[in-house]
Amino acid sequence: MFKMKKYELFKEGVKLVALYQATLEQMDTMKGTPLYRQSIKNTMRNLEREIERSIRGPIAALDATDEELLTTIQYKVEAILDLTLEELAGLKMVIDEHREKEE
Repeated sequence: MFKMKKYELFKEGVKLVALYQATLEQMDTMKGTPLYRQSIKNTMRNLEREIERSIRGPIAALDATDEELLTTIQYKVEAILDLTLEELAGLKMVIDEHREKEE
């Protein structure tokens, strides 16, 4: 039972790392735009530093555990960031259909 909880925690942690990474990369796309005002820049810089501190340990542990998994996560984060808004909106429906087929 404890092992299952530990595995579930690991899976949720991997998702969190992926979301942090996506957030950092998406923040980079805002640099140099009118939406990236000084106050936002400062807030984003602080957030970026905090996120990087938060994920540094888990990413190092994940990389030490399975280098291929980290590469796969990075690839999937990039794939999500490359989606158009329409594709992103339709993603949930596609995933639900895929999961139904697996059952």
